[in-house]
Amino acid sequence: MVVFSRRSTLTAICCLAAIGIAGCAEITDSLPSWVPLGGPVSDNLPGVPTPAQRIATLRRLAQEATWRKAEEKQQIAAELAGAIRKEQDAMIRAEIIRTLGEYPGATADGVLQAALGDPDPDVRLAACQAWVKRESAEATPGLIGLLNGDLNPEVRLAAAKALGQRKDPAAVPALGNALEDSDPAMQYQAVMSLRQITGKDFGSDVNQWRQYVKGETPKPANSISITERLRHMF
Repeated sequence: MVVFSRRSTLTAICCLAAIGIAGCAEITDSLPSWVPLGGPVSDNLPGVPTPAQRIATLRRLAQEATWRKAEEKQQIAAELAGAIRKEQDAMIRAEIIRTLGEYPGATADGVLQAALGDPDPDVRLAACQAWVKRESAEATPGLIGLLNGDLNPEVRLAAAKALGQRKDPAAVPALGNALEDSDPAMQYQAVMSLRQITGKDFGSDVNQWRQYVKGETPKPANSISITERLRHMF
């Protein structure tokens, strides 16, 4: 009786797929980082890059963006746009978004916009961070949508932060609404972002910022002296 190891089985599957479809290199590039044969496999398969290797490649591409020619940037952005559409690993998708953040252009912008609606929160968070590096105003509606409606608090905070860093006045009403959030962290980030956009500084007084966003003259809350507090106590 012949007994096949898990590694040999996986290798055979890869080769059969390559024969039956389009070539080993193309197939292995699109393989997910997990294999549905009893859980994750740590052994490296010949010709199949590990998630760590793929992430290292993407990070190298991000670093190289500063000196690559315009034609090369367009080609890389197009290849990454095609890769992310078939990528099942959310960790890799998030890294692709970070890399595309370094490659300006309509192709990359389209992918970043779509990533704001990715089902994985880490990818949406990466998209928020990537849009900070873009001057295009088309990101603002998407970021406002995440701020108003995303179910993940970290993504909402990232959207609020990105809106402040982009300094788009169109985000002021949405950040004003965020001041009403019950989460102190969200209130704080909304204040910080409003300060960046408007150039105003009312400290951390949320009430003054609320008044400002509504078009009112901000007034500090009435403070009670220590003497008055003692008088009320006795």
